[in-house]
Amino acid sequence: MLMCNCIKVFKARAMLALLIVSILAPAAWASEMNFEIAISKTTMPIGEGAQLSLIFHGDRGIPQPQPPHIDGFSINYLGAATRMSVVNGVPSSSITYSYSIVPMKKGDFKIGPFSLDYGGKTYTSNEIQVSVVDASGSQQPGNPPQTRGQQTQQKDSPKGINDRVFITLKPSKSAVYVNEIFTVRVKLHVRDINVREVGFPQMADSGFSVSNFEKPVQTRETINGMAYETVEFTATAFAASAANSLKLGPASLKCIIVVRASRGQGPRGPFDDDFFNDFFGSARAEPIELKSESVAMKVLPLPEEGKPKGFKGTIGSFELSASVAPHEVKAGDPVTLKMAITGRGNLNSATVPDIEDTTNPALKFYEPQTKQDKGSKTFEQAIIPLNNAVQAIPEIVFSFFDPDKKSYQTIRQGPFPIKVTGAAATGVAKIVGPQAAGKPPVEKELLGKDVVFIKEGPCTLTKIMDRQQMPYQSPLFLAFLIVPPLIYIGALIYAKRSRRLRHDVKYARGLRAPKKAKQGIKAAGGFLEAGKEQEFYDAVHKTIYDYMGDKLHLPPGEVASEKIFSMLEEKGIETETLKEIFKACDMARYARGGLGGPEMQRIYGHLEDFIDQMERRRF
Repeated sequence: MLMCNCIKVFKARAMLALLIVSILAPAAWASEMNFEIAISKTTMPIGEGAQLSLIFHGDRGIPQPQPPHIDGFSINYLGAATRMSVVNGVPSSSITYSYSIVPMKKGDFKIGPFSLDYGGKTYTSNEIQVSVVDASGSQQPGNPPQTRGQQTQQKDSPKGINDRVFITLKPSKSAVYVNEIFTVRVKLHVRDINVREVGFPQMADSGFSVSNFEKPVQTRETINGMAYETVEFTATAFAASAANSLKLGPASLKCIIVVRASRGQGPRGPFDDDFFNDFFGSARAEPIELKSESVAMKVLPLPEEGKPKGFKGTIGSFELSASVAPHEVKAGDPVTLKMAITGRGNLNSATVPDIEDTTNPALKFYEPQTKQDKGSKTFEQAIIPLNNAVQAIPEIVFSFFDPDKKSYQTIRQGPFPIKVTGAAATGVAKIVGPQAAGKPPVEKELLGKDVVFIKEGPCTLTKIMDRQQMPYQSPLFLAFLIVPPLIYIGALIYAKRSRRLRHDVKYARGLRAPKKAKQGIKAAGGFLEAGKEQEFYDAVHKTIYDYMGDKLHLPPGEVASEKIFSMLEEKGIETETLKEIFKACDMARYARGGLGGPEMQRIYGHLEDFIDQMERRRF
C-alpha cells in the first residue's frame, strides 16, 4: 500500500511539472529575437580570409538573408547552423549564417551594423572594427612581436590583391555620335597569383548597347615595370540615344583566386621547416568579383547641316554595289535588283537604298528581302516591267554619316539598262461545253486513251475461299498494322526528349556530364602514361570541376570546392575522396612537380572511382 501511494505522489508531481513547463515554455520561446554579428579575427593580412557569422537568437526559422555588402571585401556564403539549448530550465535557440570574407585592400574597416526586416519588424546588429594589414605581416600597435615558431605563413598571400589581379575598361573612342559603333575592351591583369574559372565580363546598364564579348586573347603586358599576364575581351557597342555625357560601365568579371590559409600560432614541430610549410601549405579557393572604373563618354547628336533628303540614320563608312539580272525579259516577267552594303559601322541601322523613281506606272515593285552577315548587308528586290516601253531600272541612292570625316556621304548606282520584248507568254484557256451549232463534232476518244483508263473486259475473278491465305494473315498486312503505331510512339518519345533537352538546362547538363568526364579521364590517362605531371593534374582539375558543375547545375562563376563539398554533404555523399583529389591538384600547382608517378596513379584511380560512384546515384 505504501508503494502505491508513492507512485501516485510521483505521478502527480510529474503532471504538475509538465503543466508548468507547458505554460512557461511558450513565453520563453517567444522571447524577443536578437541579431548580432561575430568575426573569427579582427586583424588580418590582405588576401587571407576570415569567417563572418550572422547570428539570430530566438528564432531558428528565419530565412537566409541577402549576403551583406562590405566595401573592400570579397564575400562568399559558407552555410548555416542551428542551435537549441536549455539552461536552468530556460530554453533558447539560434541560427547562424556564416560567410567567408577576404580583404582586398589595406586599412581600417567597419563591418556592420546590418539591418533585417522580418515578421514586420526591423532588427539591427552590432558593428565590428577590423584592421587589414600588408601580407608581409607588418606589426600593428599593441601586437607582440612574433617569434619564428609563431610566424604566420603568408608566402603566397598577395601583397595587394588590387595590384595583382584587376580589370580595366577601355573604349576605342571617348566621344561618339548617336548609333556610332565603337570597340569596348575589357582586360584582366594577373601577376603572381593563381586565378581560375574566369568568366566573361558583364557590363552595367549605362545607356550603351553592348554586344556579346568575343573569344578572349591572352597576352603579356608590362605596367610600371611589372609584368602581367593579360586576358583581353572585345565587344562592340553604340549609344542608342543622344545625350551630352554618359558613363560606360563599370565592367564586372567573376573568377576564383587561390590564397594560402593561415597556419596559425603554436609550437613548431620537426616538420615546421619553411620547405615543408611551402610544400604542404594548405590553399583555399575564394570566388571574387572584380570591377573596373566607369569611363566618361560624350555622345554627340548628328549635325543638321548637310543632311541629305531621305537620310535614315545610318552611321559608319560604307560602300554600295548593285546589279540587275536578267538584262533581257518579256513584259510581265520579273527582274531582280541586288544591292549590297559593305564597310565599317552600324549595319543594323542600314536600310534598303531608295529608288529614285517609284511612280513609273510601267514598273511594279515588290518588298525587298534582307540578309545580313558580318560586315555586309544585302537586299534583293523583284521588279516587273509591265510593257516594252521600259528601258531601264531607275537609279538607287544610299546616304550615311561618316563619323571619321564628320560629314554626310551619298552613293548613287544606276540607272540599270534592260531590254523588254513583247508580251510575256500566257496559257490559252480551253473552253469545254455543249457543242456549238455549225461546229464539227468532237472527235470520239478511244477507250484506254482518255485520262481515266476504262477496261474493255472483266479481269479473272477468284473466289475468296479458294485463296490459300487470307489478306489479314499476310505478314505484310500485320506489319502495316503494327509498325505505324510504333513509329508514332517512337517519334513522341524522341520529340519529348528533344524538347526537354532544349528547355531543361539542368537535365541536359546532367546527361552530358558523364560523357565529358569520360573524355577528361581519357586525357588524364594519356598524360599519366606520358609522365607529364603538370598536364595530368590540370586535366584532373578541369575534369572534376566541369563534371561537378554539370552534375550539380552550378553556374560557371559559382563552381568552388567549398560549395561542392557543402552540396554533396547535404545529399549524404562522402566527400573524402573528392577532397584528396582537390588537395593533390593544389599541391601539384604549388610544388611544381615532384609528387611522383605512384601519387598520380592513386589520384587517377580516385577520379575514376568518384565519378563511377556519382553516376550510380540519382540527383
